[in-house]
Amino acid sequence: MKMEYDIIVCGGGMSGLSLAYRALISGVWENKSILIIDKSNKSINDRTWCFWENSDSPFESIIYRKWDEMCFFSLDSRSLILDTADYSYNMIRSIDFYRHTLDYLNSQENVTISNENIVRFTNTNYKCEVITEQSRYASEYVFNSIFKKPPLEEKHTYLLQHFKGVIIESKDLNLDTKKIHLMDFRTGQENGNTFFYVLPISDTSALIEYTLFSSKLLEKDTYDIKIAEYINNVLKLKEYKVLEEEFGVIPMTDFPFTRFEGNIVNIGTIGGDTRGSTGYTFTNTQKTITKIIESFNNSGSPFFKEEHISTKHKLYDSTMLKVLEEGKYQGHQLFTDMFSKVKASDILSFLDSESTLSQDIKVIKSLIPQYFIKPFFKSWWNR
Repeated sequence: MKMEYDIIVCGGGMSGLSLAYRALISGVWENKSILIIDKSNKSINDRTWCFWENSDSPFESIIYRKWDEMCFFSLDSRSLILDTADYSYNMIRSIDFYRHTLDYLNSQENVTISNENIVRFTNTNYKCEVITEQSRYASEYVFNSIFKKPPLEEKHTYLLQHFKGVIIESKDLNLDTKKIHLMDFRTGQENGNTFFYVLPISDTSALIEYTLFSSKLLEKDTYDIKIAEYINNVLKLKEYKVLEEEFGVIPMTDFPFTRFEGNIVNIGTIGGDTRGSTGYTFTNTQKTITKIIESFNNSGSPFFKEEHISTKHKLYDSTMLKVLEEGKYQGHQLFTDMFSKVKASDILSFLDSESTLSQDIKVIKSLIPQYFIKPFFKSWWNR
């Protein structure tokens, strides 16, 4: 037996829950029957989402910590205080996000949430069909946020942003709680572009994240070894306790993801909402959801024309990825050149696809041009 809904959301992570929550809060799905399918019940704190902003987030009420100051450390231990203007850096814990969205969604009579494994979904005669291991469903629209590696061609660059994060506690922690380490390159670069990311949560606790941009993952114990080295040698801590751990892998690619496939709408990473050159996804996903909601308001459908990550910025991303992949202009030097010569507020605007041409020029001029010429024209030609 096939059960029918107006809308099915495949994947109940950040993207799927953000969409369902915001669409219902806005009223555009008020009279729609909605099914959300995810294999897990989202009952644990399994990840952290961070993003910068210079206006309020749709999830402002559940931001766990917010910082107005950022710093940068180069490989040779130079310290830069970044001019971020009116940007803040924000942290949302997944458990707070899950509770906030699911509490609301579970209270809505027109919403069904089911924990099932999705086998496949298709467009069938102007309807969508979703098949799980237990059931078959049909709907007018499917919103999909389940990522799978795309079929790459030789022209595509595909790197991984992989990271191991730990929240530590120590009475000897000596960090400025008002300031984050946006990028700290005081670690070995033998495995590719490698840096630490430090978010002080309190006087005695902080999130320490070991992050790499490279083509392959490391052995599991390597992440732990490098984190311990950083805590011991850079933060100078001998005694500390690990309270939580997280591990993640984010694709960094110039593959042209498809937003719309018939009445299937891809959101999140699978829809192209992960910024190719940074791996940041949260803000881009919220911008896509805003466009979907506006389109429902205007036309009764989710289809919109212009993506918020412009063709220009996708070209920049592709060029940057090819430069990082070649490795001739090492990542630590590239980012040090950029942050030491350009206001961080201009860089953050650039990375948010909101930069003006004058801001673009500032960022481009901060970098060594000889490493970008061939990758730029290769990226331009491939597009």
